Amino acid sequence: MPARKTRKFGQPSPTRVPAELEVECAIQIRRIGDKLNFRQKLLNLITKLFRSGT
Repeated sequence: MPARKTRKFGQPSPTRVPAELEVECAIQIRRIGDKLNFRQKLLNLITKLFRSGT
Protein backbone atom coordinates (compact mmCIF):
# COMPACT_ATOMS: atom_id res chain seq x y z
CA MET A 1 0.00 0.00 0.00
CA PRO A 2 1.33 3.46 -0.80
CA ALA A 3 2.05 5.87 2.01
CA ARG A 4 -0.64 8.41 2.87
CA LYS A 5 -0.25 11.93 1.57
CA THR A 6 -0.46 14.81 3.98
CA ARG A 7 -3.32 17.21 3.55
CA LYS A 8 -2.64 20.67 2.26
CA PHE A 9 -4.68 23.49 3.70
CA GLY A 10 -5.53 26.33 1.34
CA GLN A 11 -5.83 29.09 3.92
CA PRO A 12 -4.76 29.41 7.52
CA SER A 13 -7.54 29.56 10.09
CA PRO A 14 -9.00 33.04 10.61
CA THR A 15 -7.87 35.06 13.59
CA ARG A 16 -10.00 35.07 16.70
CA VAL A 17 -12.58 37.86 17.08
CA PRO A 18 -12.05 39.88 20.25
CA ALA A 19 -14.09 38.73 23.21
CA GLU A 20 -15.63 42.19 23.61
CA LEU A 21 -17.86 41.61 20.59
CA GLU A 22 -19.05 38.30 21.99
CA VAL A 23 -19.85 39.88 25.34
CA GLU A 24 -21.78 42.73 23.70
CA CYS A 25 -23.72 40.26 21.57
CA ALA A 26 -24.55 38.14 24.62
CA ILE A 27 -25.77 41.22 26.50
CA GLN A 28 -28.05 42.21 23.63
CA ILE A 29 -29.46 38.70 23.30
CA ARG A 30 -30.10 38.65 27.06
CA ARG A 31 -31.97 41.97 26.85
CA ILE A 32 -34.14 40.67 24.02
CA GLY A 33 -34.89 37.53 26.03
CA ASP A 34 -35.75 39.57 29.10
CA LYS A 35 -38.19 41.72 27.10
CA LEU A 36 -39.87 38.66 25.60
CA ASN A 37 -40.11 37.02 29.02
CA PHE A 38 -41.67 40.17 30.51
CA ARG A 39 -44.22 40.38 27.68
CA GLN A 40 -45.16 36.74 28.15
CA LYS A 41 -45.60 37.17 31.91
CA LEU A 42 -47.70 40.29 31.37
CA LEU A 43 -49.86 38.48 28.81
CA ASN A 44 -50.34 35.57 31.21
CA LEU A 45 -51.39 37.97 33.98
CA ILE A 46 -53.91 39.76 31.75
CA THR A 47 -55.28 36.42 30.61
CA LYS A 48 -55.74 35.28 34.21
CA LEU A 49 -57.55 38.49 35.13
CA PHE A 50 -60.02 38.24 32.26
CA ARG A 51 -60.59 34.48 32.57
CA SER A 52 -61.12 34.46 36.34
CA GLY A 53 -64.78 33.41 35.89
CA THR A 54 -63.90 29.74 35.50
